[in-house]
Amino acid sequence: MNVIDKSSSTFDPSEGGERVTTSAAPGGSQQQIPHFPLALAVAPHAVPSPVEPSSTPDIPFSSAMTKSKNDAKGKKSRFKIESNNDRNEITINDNTKSKTPPKENSDVDPRMSNFATIVERIVNAAESREASSRESSLAHGTKNSTEIRNGCVPFTAMELSQLSLLRPEGWSTLDPDLVVSLTSMLQVHVAAGIGIDMVSEGRSVVLRGMEVGGGPVISVQQWMMQTTKYSGPNSVPLGSLGEAKLEPGAGYRRLQILGGSLEAASILLSIMACRGIDRRVVEDDAIERCVDLIKNHMQKHVIPSLSNTGHLGAPMPDSADGESEEYGEQEAPSIEDVTSPKPPKKKRKTHTPDRNDLSKSMKTVYIPILSTIGLFGTILERADAFVVTNEMDDRLLFTLSSAALSTLTIDASSFVRADTTSLTGTVQVSSMNLVVSIFRRYPRHRSIIIEDLFPLMLKLPTSKRSLRTFPVKRCGCFQANVAANVKTDVISSFGVDDTGYIQPICALMLLCVQSCVTMPFQSDDILQQCEADEEDQEEEDSGKDQEKHNSKANNTSGLDGCVAVCNQITAQLVLRCSRKGIEGGASEFRPVLHNLIDDLLLVRNQPEYPAAEMLLLYLSSRLGNDLLRASSAPKNAQVEATYLSTAMDAFGKITSAVASCLLQCRENPFRQLPETLSPGEFEPREEVNRCFCGRDNLDTFMVDCDRCHSWFHGSCIGITKDTVPELWFCDDCKLQTAISDQARVFARGIGKSSSLTNFDHSHAIRQLLLNHLTQNVELSASPQAKAAREFMIATWVKNLTLAKAHPDKSTGTFDLDLVRSHVIAQWALETVQQNDTKRFQLSTDGLKRITNSLVATSDLSTSMPKLVGVLLRLMSDAMASLRKLSVRAILQVVNVDPSLMTNPLVRKEVSRCFHDPAISVREAAVSLVGDYVIQTPSLASAFHAPLLERIADRGVSVRKRIVKIFRDILLANPTYRGRATAMNCMLQRLADRKEDDGVRDLIFDSFHTLWFDSEAFNASVANLSATASVTTSKMPQAGVKAELYCREAAEQMVEVVTVSGSAEELTCLVKGLLFGCGDGEKDKKVMERKRRQDDALNQCKNLVSSLFEILLRFEEMRSNDRDDGKELVAILSTLGVFSQAYPEILVSHIDTIVPYLKGDNGAKRYEAQIVRNVSSIISRTAPNFTLEELVRLTKGELPADLVNIAYKFPSEAVSSAIEALCKLANHHHATPESVQQKKLHNLSVQFYSYLLKTADATDATANKKSVKDNVKRALSGLGSVCRFFVCKDSADHHSIDPNIFSIVTETSQLRFAENALSNACFSIFLKYLNKDDEATKCLALRAMTGVFISRPRVVLAAEQMGIISDVMSEKAPTSVQLETLKCWRDVLLAEETRIESGEARAKMAGQKNITVSKRIAGDQDGDSCISGSVLTRHASRLYEMTLSKEEKIRHMIVELIGHLLRQGLINPMETVPYLLAMQGDIKSPSTRSLALKLLINEGEKRPDMLNQRIQAGIKRAFNFQQIVYPHDDEKDTLQVTALLENKCEGDRVRIETIFDEVIKESSIRNKKAQRQGLYKSIIGMFEKEAFHESSLMKMNTLKHYKTDRLRLLAFASQILAHLPYNCTADPLFIVYHTSCITALEGNELLVRFAELLGNDVCDPNASEDELEKTAKLKDPKNSAFISRLRSDANFDVVEFGVLCEKACGLNLLLNLKNFLRKAYNLSEARIAEYLPSEKERINERGIYISEGASKFCAHVAPIFEPLSRANNSYSIDWNTAIRTYALFRNLMREGDLESNMLHFDEGNTKRGTKRKRCDLKIESSPGPPVASSQLHSQEVSPD
Repeated sequence: MNVIDKSSSTFDPSEGGERVTTSAAPGGSQQQIPHFPLALAVAPHAVPSPVEPSSTPDIPFSSAMTKSKNDAKGKKSRFKIESNNDRNEITINDNTKSKTPPKENSDVDPRMSNFATIVERIVNAAESREASSRESSLAHGTKNSTEIRNGCVPFTAMELSQLSLLRPEGWSTLDPDLVVSLTSMLQVHVAAGIGIDMVSEGRSVVLRGMEVGGGPVISVQQWMMQTTKYSGPNSVPLGSLGEAKLEPGAGYRRLQILGGSLEAASILLSIMACRGIDRRVVEDDAIERCVDLIKNHMQKHVIPSLSNTGHLGAPMPDSADGESEEYGEQEAPSIEDVTSPKPPKKKRKTHTPDRNDLSKSMKTVYIPILSTIGLFGTILERADAFVVTNEMDDRLLFTLSSAALSTLTIDASSFVRADTTSLTGTVQVSSMNLVVSIFRRYPRHRSIIIEDLFPLMLKLPTSKRSLRTFPVKRCGCFQANVAANVKTDVISSFGVDDTGYIQPICALMLLCVQSCVTMPFQSDDILQQCEADEEDQEEEDSGKDQEKHNSKANNTSGLDGCVAVCNQITAQLVLRCSRKGIEGGASEFRPVLHNLIDDLLLVRNQPEYPAAEMLLLYLSSRLGNDLLRASSAPKNAQVEATYLSTAMDAFGKITSAVASCLLQCRENPFRQLPETLSPGEFEPREEVNRCFCGRDNLDTFMVDCDRCHSWFHGSCIGITKDTVPELWFCDDCKLQTAISDQARVFARGIGKSSSLTNFDHSHAIRQLLLNHLTQNVELSASPQAKAAREFMIATWVKNLTLAKAHPDKSTGTFDLDLVRSHVIAQWALETVQQNDTKRFQLSTDGLKRITNSLVATSDLSTSMPKLVGVLLRLMSDAMASLRKLSVRAILQVVNVDPSLMTNPLVRKEVSRCFHDPAISVREAAVSLVGDYVIQTPSLASAFHAPLLERIADRGVSVRKRIVKIFRDILLANPTYRGRATAMNCMLQRLADRKEDDGVRDLIFDSFHTLWFDSEAFNASVANLSATASVTTSKMPQAGVKAELYCREAAEQMVEVVTVSGSAEELTCLVKGLLFGCGDGEKDKKVMERKRRQDDALNQCKNLVSSLFEILLRFEEMRSNDRDDGKELVAILSTLGVFSQAYPEILVSHIDTIVPYLKGDNGAKRYEAQIVRNVSSIISRTAPNFTLEELVRLTKGELPADLVNIAYKFPSEAVSSAIEALCKLANHHHATPESVQQKKLHNLSVQFYSYLLKTADATDATANKKSVKDNVKRALSGLGSVCRFFVCKDSADHHSIDPNIFSIVTETSQLRFAENALSNACFSIFLKYLNKDDEATKCLALRAMTGVFISRPRVVLAAEQMGIISDVMSEKAPTSVQLETLKCWRDVLLAEETRIESGEARAKMAGQKNITVSKRIAGDQDGDSCISGSVLTRHASRLYEMTLSKEEKIRHMIVELIGHLLRQGLINPMETVPYLLAMQGDIKSPSTRSLALKLLINEGEKRPDMLNQRIQAGIKRAFNFQQIVYPHDDEKDTLQVTALLENKCEGDRVRIETIFDEVIKESSIRNKKAQRQGLYKSIIGMFEKEAFHESSLMKMNTLKHYKTDRLRLLAFASQILAHLPYNCTADPLFIVYHTSCITALEGNELLVRFAELLGNDVCDPNASEDELEKTAKLKDPKNSAFISRLRSDANFDVVEFGVLCEKACGLNLLLNLKNFLRKAYNLSEARIAEYLPSEKERINERGIYISEGASKFCAHVAPIFEPLSRANNSYSIDWNTAIRTYALFRNLMREGDLESNMLHFDEGNTKRGTKRKRCDLKIESSPGPPVASSQLHSQEVSPD
């Protein structure tokens, strides 16, 4: 047996106090000790700060310690610190030559049987050294024994190493006295290291090294080296250290002391944690010192070293000159002794400390510290064991727990060492185990520990708060579907070895919850007794009963502590997240909540962390309750919006995870589980590969199940060729066998025919999972694994208890009491190990399946209907934000489990959200349905109509989302049945000029992807060009694919045209793709649009070819049905689109469509449309014909066919055919003698001759149908010829003499030259225009329009002749007026097209007499502005026509005004009031919509125009309704109203004003100043006088009095009452200004009434006067008081009536204020504190009028009634005047408006903050009931 001899040591004070321990050798020489972990040379000091070398030398413990000769000569041993990578320990290597120490001294076995002998020998040696040291000190007289005892450490490094290697169980066998001596010596070592701060001291050394001018200093490398001699690059003479007094090697010696302290603490904790040790043998200070050392080393060494943050405490200079402000008058702190006062040092200049350099230098200190982590982990483990076995003081517990918790915030830095992450994990795991032990051992401190967790969550930097360093094993239980619910960085934390990482704080929470479980009761008698005591009580609420059952089940199953901890964690976290603003770090805790849920979802399916399910359950419960509470909270107590978003996102994430788990269980059920107690013998099926990996590879090593004979890959089940067992069963067979075995045990007394339910199967599944956890405990012996196993048992017992408490539910066949006893019997692990029964162990895949199955039956999973119910409840909440968030949460669930959309309740709520008032809610609902239909395209048709409806939504974001959805649907399913309607709606949005640029770009991009994808077309081109290098087998495949794609695109275009019935929208798309997007083009998107344009140009030729192929295929497969012509029309219309956009590409195909001009196409109903489309294509492509093509076509039957069309078909086809013929005649290669020009001339002469012949026909002849048809054809044909044929060198003079227009009777004089034919045609048109027949007038006017378009100067002549004034006059027939407006529209559009197409520029360039200045001026010739100028002269008549009673005329005039505004021909400021008036055209929605578009357009150009012209607009709207809409015959009143009633969902009716859409769509809605300006303009109508009161008083009569003033004010008050206010400040602004007006004018009016009636002028409205009392009578005018007034000569009746009328206007304002207060729930306090200049409050945005609010009643009765309509005279209506007077005084008294303090400051009206108000009793009626009167409508001037 090896023994350790007593050793002696030598000590040399001059060498820094380093002691070298040697052992006696046979030769008498001293040898150095061998290497030991954390070797500690006996240091002379135990205090933390070093002493100066010049101080008194220390006296060693042993008197035998003397200096050797080598030491006297200055020979010193050289040591260096090395890191042992395997054990993470520090060793001291001796580089000097020495002999090998004695074998018996170096080979001591620490596990020898004589445990006490070793300890006793070490203690005796230490005591001997101490006695010798005491004698030596007394001999020198330096210190007393006590000081010597406290100043030195007893044990040597080798002795500490030997003690640390002893087995911990042996401490209980020692003599108590020996233990007392040993622990007291160990305490000295522990105390020596408590005050050491290596990081701070090392940082001070580095900073001193940066000083300039302070003399030579040592580097941190010298400070940490082992010996005092150093010859490196930074070496300095030892005697030249100057004032620094920093010794080389001092840091190394401090590290040795620290290492010895740690090892001593480890030994001391091992002794105290040993079972059988009497606590009395250990001093109370021992554990306190160990705790202090743990805390000191943790916070001062380990954390700074691992996170590389020790250098952050260094003072950095703030000034530019590099002077450290922190040092000031004294130098930087050093590690020298600072106990004695020092004189102030001189101010030193330093280099600017660079933190990077400082960090690199500190690495020298960090690396040795990190080498102690292995030992430190052992200390934490032994502290854990001590906590479990001993009772500790509360203060020490909190110190220990706070120190351990601080490790959770470590941010490992790889700068120090590459393995800092693993070292951090080691420290954190040990610390967490320690905290969990304290948590389990001391229940009274659990809440405090949980409270300490939350501040730790915020200590990490923001970017590091999602740091995940705690390792978890995936164990095959991670669901693929859950990946959609957690962040990407969380999923990526799982590596190849299925080891992932979660946040340490989350792991600690889980372990803490699981550690609180206790052993369940053996019987649930307690629960039964509680239920028996409550049998007599009435059942109030089933929810409360369920909660009581759960609480009792938790108590009996041992989960009550776990539930309490879960409640505290979730409550505290949710509370911190819900605080308003940034109070308590709410904004910082919300990401913590998300990270926590992500981690819980990751470990939810892992058996080792069953508490994750409980935490998620309580989190979802609290979040759901908070959301429901926010839903029902009053407006002034609403929860913060950001928290609601966080809570809803978290709630949706949990719900989607539950849905994912349930879906996975439905898709992967267990196979062939036993359904009866005696399932019979299993008959194996055929041998197949059923490996769960899904691979079909059979050429590898596989294993056969001995029961079902299914084959599995050996690598998947963990079996190799060398480890094949004799019998092996697959997971399904094991599960079936386990269920059968348990059924025979637990189903006693029940027949074998009884069936087994899923509840019975769950018992077997739980037992298999329990077997797995039991195996984990046996393999790891970890307390956490044991807690997880116990938690699983307690959860099982709880489920059994609840199942037994609900006998009405199916609990299966098993005896629950027997199962409960069996489960609780497995609590003790020793009992399970002693049981001889076999335990089934499943594979990784089997374990995953049973875990998922149990999770799917957990409380959280079974609450899935409740979770979805919460979301559905919130989808119909009053708060728009909650509705939007709930829809997004449902979207998360649907993305995981699309089958949820089949639920009728879900579909109902989603459908309702499609019509939600909030745009954000509609967008969320659309996104929800869009994602659903994209995942399941087969169900897209079910939501086609709702989605199509939303494409015209008011919200831009909604429209964008709809376009994306249909794009994705069409890309995923090109044969989608509703594709044509969807594309048509998208094209309509594109054609809308007011559509948002973003929506337009998205539509362009979508159709470019669908129809103009260059990659598909380029495949065919590349295929044809590479025929030489590509094999023939591959070539056709690429070409066919491209051809099919092209054909599919062409067919879709034809379908779109068929559905729409017009090709205008498609033309807009193609033109936009070919030539840019036109309006809204932005620089940042120019490149993208250019790319689309290039692609479209390249693909148009292919698309046209495909269209002609479709046309030919149609002719081949034509069935000559009745409606097949519709498809032909659609194909030709689609070709017409490309003829407008890119006519060159159709030239080569023109021969294909010319035969259709014959008119015998077999489609009688569509022949006119067919020939018109073909004629239009020819007219557009004709300018691109070459000479050869022109000759070939004109020599054929083309001109004759066009002439035949003019004779046979209706006027629309005639116009198209003549246009084509004119284009052929005007071709630049055509001659006057060409066939087409001759045909055109003959046709014109024939039409003219017929018109000349019938011009003077009798009425009988003219009224024949044949004559009318021919006249119509002739007028239409001649008008088309005059319009489309261009006479070369026949330009009109500057002024045309009207006398040149005369009827030519000789047809030979009709020629195209010199406009002879055109002049004659104009004359004949004028003759037909003067006929009495309205239809003939309209035809002549239409024909005359052709002359106006081709020859604008003729318009001047027509103006001189009075033609234009006649057709636009009010005397003209309605049809003529309408046709006139249409003609003006065509003239303006034709002129606009001529200028934009460049035709005007070409005409101007062709004129020889044009000046250079005119050429430079622009592209408009002299004719371009003539028509617009003439029409501008008639602008007043145009405005008058807006009051026409014909709806068609009103619509047409608005359209014409739009063209005039766009071309800048009329004044917008003058036009806007008329457009506002058209908003009152409530019976013509199309007219209102058109006027609205024009107003929006003008509002974008001039935002202030609406504010400036709103008063005039209201007056125009009032006059419009008076004039346009007839009287009410029953009430004899005008139907004038500013309100509209729109039906909403259900029976609700929404009240809107006629100007609502104008305000909603204008830019002023989001601008406070402009909104207030608008409101103030409307209120200003109540301030201005509509008549001169003074003149009326002088005249004392009421002649020419305007009766509509009060009705106009009532009209305006309706608008103010129901405007779409944006926030609460808007109605407050109205209330504020109405109060100002009524306060000023109302008090003045009361005084004037008092003066007139002789009342008290000082207090005119103190109480009810006699006239008010008279108003209560049935007929006040016949009362005695009124008789006295009327007989009084001094009483002015006219003045009284005028004042009553003013009072009626103020009554409207007073009732308006009262209405707004109640409709928008405006409190008195809010009204009193409001100021117009205050900022808008966020919580007051998005207000809506109360649902119970009625329509504001603004009926007023006139004060004066007419006496005679002939002379327009009036008299006062006494009853109305008296009641108005009484109502006014009553309202003024109730409002208490006299207390409003008004003072004016620089034009701004302000008022005091304190005002007293009373609730007004009058709710709606601002005046007396409307009396029957004989008033007739009078127009109110808007000026």
